[in-house]
Amino acid sequence: MAGEPVQIFEGKQKLLSGLGWRENPFVKDLRQQDREGFLKYHCPLDGEKIVERLAFDAKAVLLVGPKGVGKTSAIYYTKYSLPAGEFDSAIIKEPPSTLDGLAEELGVGNRPSVLGGLFAPIAGALGIARREKGISRAEIAERLKRRERKLVAFVDEAHLAPNPQMYMEFKYLLDEVPQLRMVFCGLDRSPFPDSLMHLIGENNVFARKGFSAPEMKRIIGHRISAVGGSGTHPFSDGALDEVLTEQNLLTPRYVFDELNNRLAKMASGRIDPKEESSRLSVNDPIVQAAIADVNGRNGNGAAAMGAQAFGKITHAHADWWVMLSPSQQKVMELLLEGGGLTLSEVCKRAGLSQNTAFNALYQLRGDDGKELERKKEVPFPLVEARAKLVGGRKKNLYYASEKVRNLFTTT
Repeated sequence: MAGEPVQIFEGKQKLLSGLGWRENPFVKDLRQQDREGFLKYHCPLDGEKIVERLAFDAKAVLLVGPKGVGKTSAIYYTKYSLPAGEFDSAIIKEPPSTLDGLAEELGVGNRPSVLGGLFAPIAGALGIARREKGISRAEIAERLKRRERKLVAFVDEAHLAPNPQMYMEFKYLLDEVPQLRMVFCGLDRSPFPDSLMHLIGENNVFARKGFSAPEMKRIIGHRISAVGGSGTHPFSDGALDEVLTEQNLLTPRYVFDELNNRLAKMASGRIDPKEESSRLSVNDPIVQAAIADVNGRNGNGAAAMGAQAFGKITHAHADWWVMLSPSQQKVMELLLEGGGLTLSEVCKRAGLSQNTAFNALYQLRGDDGKELERKKEVPFPLVEARAKLVGGRKKNLYYASEKVRNLFTTT
């Protein structure tokens, strides 16, 4: 047992060396700390769109989406991509509540005078309250107009403004200062008043609610190329089909966790890297051509595929089987053979990560609306859950739906 940690680290180094990777590409989260490293690892997507808008003189841009979709990364990509001779930038972590706070964030706030600083302790000792004069919008605008370069103010968490009036102050400043540009990022657009939205313009509003599979593959390939790899090797299309579930496509973080889990299994010998890189996707044209050929020859392609997938179970009446993802097929195979399995048992027996198994069960239960839309021929729900007390705690046991089970026969 004492040697196991050393072995896994040695296995990791051996794996990375064999892949030609300088380091693991799925752990980098570089932002302001390392400009060159960030630009190397980050696949821009939304950042490219924001840079394009700013290059062609958009006054303001809005990027909305849930946490984890890369809004803050888009801010840093844009900041790092601005020509230094033309732009300055200021990153505001969340909207300030006052004009004084905004002025400080933009670098044009009131600085205390030398005399004021000298007399402050005396006034405090005498109990004399020192009243500070707040800065006005006109003063902020005048100071910004004196700048030689354009200023891009990035406002992150823009939906959190403690003082809603600040949204109008943003709008007024954008109207009054030709050199000012603003990029807002937030969960949604609902806090923004109509007048500010009108100034931004619909063409400059971008919504990111998740990623498509091609977008995520582009991100994966970009990361791998950054460390010396090529394409998505060692992850085949078949392996990525299992990883790129509807849930995981919400954020690259989920996908990176899955890929790191697979890399760890390769390093420990639980997954053969050669097998992983050669697996065919159910959607692969070669696979589809083979299915079509079988259908053409005997009219029973689904049954032939089923016999291969299940061994002793055929499914001549389930021609939709080939539409299921590999992880969905694995789960269905287990439940058709017995059923009454907990999530952990499904993970162990199917060789799937908890996240992948959970997503497969979620989809097989018919709870994923997009999956239902994509696969209309599949008679969801294919799986049902029954709650049971196990060790004093309620757990779900999963079974193949009875109406589906009747489609399959044992040979």
